[in-house]
Amino acid sequence: MYLRTLNIEEMGSLYTPCLKRDFPPDELMPWKLMEPLIRKGFQHSVGFFDSEGLAAYALFITDGGDSPRTALLNYFAVEPQRRGSGIGTECLRLMREALRGRGCRIIFEVEDPEAAPDPDYARRRIDFYKRGGARSTGVGSTLFGVEYLIMVLESEDTEAAIADRELAAELDALYHITVAAKFKFDEVCRVKLRESSSFSRDLGRTLTFLMRSRKRFMGEKLREYGLSGGMYMILLHVDRHPGSSQDAVSGHLYLDKCSVARKVKKLEELGYLYRETDQSDRRQNKLYLTESGHGLTPTIRKYLGQWGNEVTAPLTGVEKETLITLLMKTIKK
Repeated sequence: MYLRTLNIEEMGSLYTPCLKRDFPPDELMPWKLMEPLIRKGFQHSVGFFDSEGLAAYALFITDGGDSPRTALLNYFAVEPQRRGSGIGTECLRLMREALRGRGCRIIFEVEDPEAAPDPDYARRRIDFYKRGGARSTGVGSTLFGVEYLIMVLESEDTEAAIADRELAAELDALYHITVAAKFKFDEVCRVKLRESSSFSRDLGRTLTFLMRSRKRFMGEKLREYGLSGGMYMILLHVDRHPGSSQDAVSGHLYLDKCSVARKVKKLEELGYLYRETDQSDRRQNKLYLTESGHGLTPTIRKYLGQWGNEVTAPLTGVEKETLITLLMKTIKK
């Protein structure tokens, strides 16, 4: 197998059949934005070929210079019919060989397993890059709400590994090239040096992962009932506290009032609750469950129980009790 740089015509001919096939629309840069980057020398495309033709391709972002020091792997995919045959690992070997004597390195973004929707896939991705010679770094990034760990692939003849602070600066510069001008950079992108032993960071990520896990689980289970987001939490609150006002629900669930109003309206349309004007304060509405709402709450609690059992399956009964006790200590009364 060998690699070869693809020109802009070849890259254009690959965009629709390959990139549109291999990457979700929300992850794929539109061709009208990609083409100018190629023409200006910021984006470079490489094809990996063997006797059967194109086996894989990769797109890199650089600073546009003749001898870039750092390249960010923007897209990388193996042809569908060739996957699972070791092609990806061979491509990484060829990438590393191409770096020899150039004083250049390749940056890989990998979703942080602690925050990724599929932690196992993220860990497998990390292991894949490690097998190809890449190493983990102390650099992380947030791009359009996704948390990444940064890995780097350097040539075997590199005299000294790049320092994390320098790598972070290089990555930040490359992100400034790729993030479209229509976005405010600081609102959608951030490069950071990760603290290796930050308790607050680990705690925050763990809680975030648990919240995302519950949201995904409950969303799938309750989809057939027309519920989405935190609508089920409103039903449970009203079940426990009949006659609650929307403001009370908002305060208890830490949701903004507009969000609660929209969810209450949807629940009313679905026939799960109804509103009555508070006679002592006609600006407020009291919320009550309908017969259908009462009938649905046991199902909601059953699914919440299933989720809780799944995420705590590795824990013993004593560990579960200890976990709750310790977390309750962190809640300010």
